[in-house]
Amino acid sequence: MEGIDLRRLRYFIAVCEHGGFSRASQSIGVAQPSLTRQIKLLEKEVGISLINRSGRGAEPTAEGRFLLGQSRLHIDGLDDAVREVRERSDKLKGEISLGICPTIVPLFLEDIRNFVEAQYQGVTLNVVEAYSGDLASLMRGGRLDAALTYRPSAPDQLDILDLFAERLVLVTSYARAQVDAPRQLGDISRLKLILPSEIHELRRIIDRVYRERGITLQPELELDSLSAAKAVIADKTTQYATILPHSSVTREVAGHVLSAYAIADSAMARTIAVVRPKGGSPRNVVLTALIDEVRRQAGRIKRSMDSADAVLLGQG
Repeated sequence: MEGIDLRRLRYFIAVCEHGGFSRASQSIGVAQPSLTRQIKLLEKEVGISLINRSGRGAEPTAEGRFLLGQSRLHIDGLDDAVREVRERSDKLKGEISLGICPTIVPLFLEDIRNFVEAQYQGVTLNVVEAYSGDLASLMRGGRLDAALTYRPSAPDQLDILDLFAERLVLVTSYARAQVDAPRQLGDISRLKLILPSEIHELRRIIDRVYRERGITLQPELELDSLSAAKAVIADKTTQYATILPHSSVTREVAGHVLSAYAIADSAMARTIAVVRPKGGSPRNVVLTALIDEVRRQAGRIKRSMDSADAVLLGQG
């Protein structure tokens, strides 16, 4: 026997629940002759009588009562499954606002965009590129769902997932004959330094290490644009230098535009983290999947960084 027509089962349930064809017809909006014909076809499919008809209405036979109970159970289950699929589909639509630091953009952004485009075509990814201090303010104001940024030193109102640590390096204009030994903090403090302003986590890391070592650090210029800082330093006539994460200058170092040197203090490092507002969108299916993907990417990136650091430290 072929599968039973679910529509006819629904009609059968309606007749039983309303106690007759006329009332069921009015309730479900199906003409009574058509409803009667569909029940007869169902009885033919099953091979037994399911409805006792009388002047007072209609009621299921003993076999009909059994089928009624089983039909309700399975059809309710199907309805629940369809409802869940629809709810899941709704969760896979909408927008995600992701903040990301400029020095982290080259590490993650392209892969993040590719992941969302491939897996969640109904989701719009809004990317805000800004420095750590600005990203923290945007998150506390509820304008970002999450951010890839430095681990904040003031984590109030934020949930933090650490990914990995990365060494900071001294960056200068390209020098063909490079000094191999890692640079000492005291020597760096006497250079013409460009650093970001004090609201940013990179500057706080640098200042904290210098303060703990008892060394005075006073940059000659504060500049909050990464691209502008690199452009100024690349001009040999300025003689400026800066301190940046190693990964943020790998392209310029490879292209002989800038030079990078290890710093002889392991505390000169940043921790990259996924940061979210406390209590923000905990059930966002896409955001959860995106963070899981970022964690997977982070493992690959860290292995690549370890190799690059080995080369840099091998200068000594």
